[in-house]
Amino acid sequence: MNEKTDSSDLAALKARVSTLEETLQQKNRFLAMVSHELRTPMNGVFGMADALARTNLDEKQSRYLSVLRDSCDSMLSIANQLLEKGKFDSGQTALVPVDFDIAEFISWQVADFASRAKKRGLILELDTKILIDSRIRFDKQRLGQVLSNLISNAIRYTDEGRVVVRAILQMNRDNERHLVLSVEDSGIGISPEKHKHVFEPFYSADPVETANRGGTGLGLSVVGDLVSLMNGSIRVDSATGMGSTFTVDLIVDEAENRPAPETTPRRSMPDNLHVLLAEDNDSNAFVFEVLLEDTGVKTTRVRNGKEAVTAFANGVFDIVFMDIQMPVMNGIEATYAIRSIEGEADSPVPIIALTADTIASQCSTYQAARFTDFISKPMRQKDLLDTLSIFDKEIC
Repeated sequence: MNEKTDSSDLAALKARVSTLEETLQQKNRFLAMVSHELRTPMNGVFGMADALARTNLDEKQSRYLSVLRDSCDSMLSIANQLLEKGKFDSGQTALVPVDFDIAEFISWQVADFASRAKKRGLILELDTKILIDSRIRFDKQRLGQVLSNLISNAIRYTDEGRVVVRAILQMNRDNERHLVLSVEDSGIGISPEKHKHVFEPFYSADPVETANRGGTGLGLSVVGDLVSLMNGSIRVDSATGMGSTFTVDLIVDEAENRPAPETTPRRSMPDNLHVLLAEDNDSNAFVFEVLLEDTGVKTTRVRNGKEAVTAFANGVFDIVFMDIQMPVMNGIEATYAIRSIEGEADSPVPIIALTADTIASQCSTYQAARFTDFISKPMRQKDLLDTLSIFDKEIC
């Protein structure tokens, strides 16, 4: 009797676990789909905002554009946080270490928030102490997510004063490379009894303030997950009305390779460039062409991967921009086909993936298809022009 009962209980437990796993998978597929589908129309909004910024606007129109861009940034942040949280819950997040200069990287990260801080009347400062070689090997994308989330939060919850980003890189007592990042603000602060909850998903130390300031309750949760994935630690020092300081402590590796010397200067834009664009979405194709207005670039547009392969076989192109999700033949299949046409060419044509998928693990898929690089949607004009002017970047 007991054996039958135990067996029945075990079967019921297995059934419940299976149901929970399937529910989790469905949730993650849903989050990934929502994030992807949001990015497609967002590409149009971002692109048109960039195009408007290059026209003659009066003061009132400039204010409207500023609000539009801020709203775009908020939407993108929400999409990123939803996708990232879903990946953590499903165990799909993996670190992808690369060599880079940490001093240069942090400077660029802080510079990206300069205009946002200025609009709020805040002083944004950077204080770095790099006591050893500044080139490290680490997951650059994930580290950027941590730092940008912390800076964004600090600016959002600070009404006056300053936000200070500090970075220290040095050798610790165990001869390990020790990176400490902190973001300090003079904002509304967090009461001490709430510190242990701030990294919980959808938790808000002050729901009213979060709603008024456009927070999602996911940013710090994603930060906590990422820091844990990196085998690091994070702590918060704060009190109500006294500002907050978030400090991240990480062990990083020394860069494996030295940067190759630049033998030729960067070009602002190659002359008479002919681009093949494979993009099934009419709005995204229009945005692409608008972003390249007045650059002298000629664009030939096709609507699916099969048409891209045919166009490539019958034409001469300097670079190919390939959307990943297309009907008839997707971008990855089309890129395999184009590389097959090229054979072992000494100078293969650069093929740039246009993707709404920000999952780092996809890099191996793009590498296998021999993409040259990728641009995540929504794309910005700077990313597009940078890619056009430099053809020798390695993907990921």
